[in-house]
Amino acid sequence: MTRLLGCLFACVSAALIFACSGGAGSGSTRGANSDGWDGGPANSATAAKLATAAPDLRILAGSELKELEPDILTAARAAGVTIGLTYVGTLEMVDRVNGGEPVDAILPPNGAYPSLALTHKPAAKEKLFYSRVALGVKESKARELGWDRSTPSWSDVTQAVRDGKFAYAMTNPTSSNTGMSALFAVASSSAKKTEDLAASEVDRRALKDFLAGQKLTAGSSGWLGDAYVAEQDRLDGLINYEAVLLRLNERPELHEKLTLIYPLDGVISADYPLMLLSPGKKAVYDRLVAALKAPGFQSNALERAYLRPSDPTARLSPRLSASVVAELSFPNNLAVIDSVLDAYQGELRRPATSIYLLDVSGSMRGARIAAVKSALEVLTGTHDRGAAARYARFQSREHVMLIPFASSPWKAMRFNFEDEARKAQTEGELRDFVDNLRAGGGTAIYSTLDLAYDLAYQELARYPGRVVTVVLLTDGKSNNGLPYEEFRQRWSGRSAGGAAPIRTFPILFGEASSAELVEIARSSGGRSFDGRSADLRDVFREIRGYQ
Repeated sequence: MTRLLGCLFACVSAALIFACSGGAGSGSTRGANSDGWDGGPANSATAAKLATAAPDLRILAGSELKELEPDILTAARAAGVTIGLTYVGTLEMVDRVNGGEPVDAILPPNGAYPSLALTHKPAAKEKLFYSRVALGVKESKARELGWDRSTPSWSDVTQAVRDGKFAYAMTNPTSSNTGMSALFAVASSSAKKTEDLAASEVDRRALKDFLAGQKLTAGSSGWLGDAYVAEQDRLDGLINYEAVLLRLNERPELHEKLTLIYPLDGVISADYPLMLLSPGKKAVYDRLVAALKAPGFQSNALERAYLRPSDPTARLSPRLSASVVAELSFPNNLAVIDSVLDAYQGELRRPATSIYLLDVSGSMRGARIAAVKSALEVLTGTHDRGAAARYARFQSREHVMLIPFASSPWKAMRFNFEDEARKAQTEGELRDFVDNLRAGGGTAIYSTLDLAYDLAYQELARYPGRVVTVVLLTDGKSNNGLPYEEFRQRWSGRSAGGAAPIRTFPILFGEASSAELVEIARSSGGRSFDGRSADLRDVFREIRGYQ
């Protein structure tokens, strides 16, 4: 959990500008290696430039690359290049660029979707390294299913789900490349196609059967690994990049090692292309690409991170399988991608119940409550621009509860999106309710959380199998209602009674106290988000990948 806790307060939408000193970013820079690649600036003038100038390249990248971040920064410094990294999902990456965000380059896990969806095509593209999307299966489960002796197909995996023998974690395909790649691999396998998949060939029944085994979801591949560790005893494995799976196997808190399985009928690998969007930055882009394709980086940095080098002469980590694996193509038609992702959200995935706790205490008056109202508009489709925004809105079959709170919790308002014909009307009713929110009074955080958990367990009793989550937004400390200690006792009592914790996602806003809320997120299997310097609309959109 160290990496997770270290980045809990990292603003999702803030560009991280890195200078030349050791320890910049999320980890310290590496020292010299056997190839003589020390990554240091060529001279003091270069060092001064790196320390004071704006970044040469502003880059949006996949979140799982935070593990590689220190090595990327070291390689960039060696080339005299400064970079600013922001970590986002693939769909949001494309939406931000198409929306006009000033970005010089993107480094997505897979270049297929951006190549199709970007309004303006990249000026240059260079694949830097690779990682296969694989199944990580507990060793005992692999032996039980015979997968340690005979490699299963995707249909074998689906059959194990149907038989109740395989429950797994996977990222949300509308937020993260690993979930999207797995979903399209299953679609291609069931259609018996390796490329050129057509929408008419997608077997939705097969996808729904496969997705019945998805018992844990997440908005990013990196966080999914941490969440799997926390919930490993109720899962049989997870789908993730092989690099993430191998790093998981190194963690002492893992109860059982994972066997990496590449299904017989193929996988879709991440190819990590650095795609230049600012033609005027071609020279500095070329210097960065040369540094990232140099022998020191390709052999040493990638070997440590369990990534496959693009240079065929570079050293491959001995823990990576050298066996040939069937490669499936990512769909080359945007309509096919949209069709499958729409189906995932609206009909294929397990239905969700989302409970939102909204602080409307006196300190929320003015700009703060206006920001909350604006953020909720993302979820009702008012700001429906781009694919990420479209999938962030409330979906068919979803149940939504809003519980505003001040000195005490208000009555929970329920909005069900069961009837597709009434969806627009329900969204309008929800918007009207939010528009009428007014701030005033104290802050009863723990009384409101306690009510939310009562409602959540009632929902699970009435609708078994739903994904029920709680999102809490507050800008201050609790000064009314249940004290934290009494709340914890009540919470512990539920766990003692055998109730699984309801995953909770606090959003820290204003002067909110972080320690208690971070602990609630951790104990519940959720994650906390920092809304103090980010646009709340971006935070709400990101949370949707976890619901």
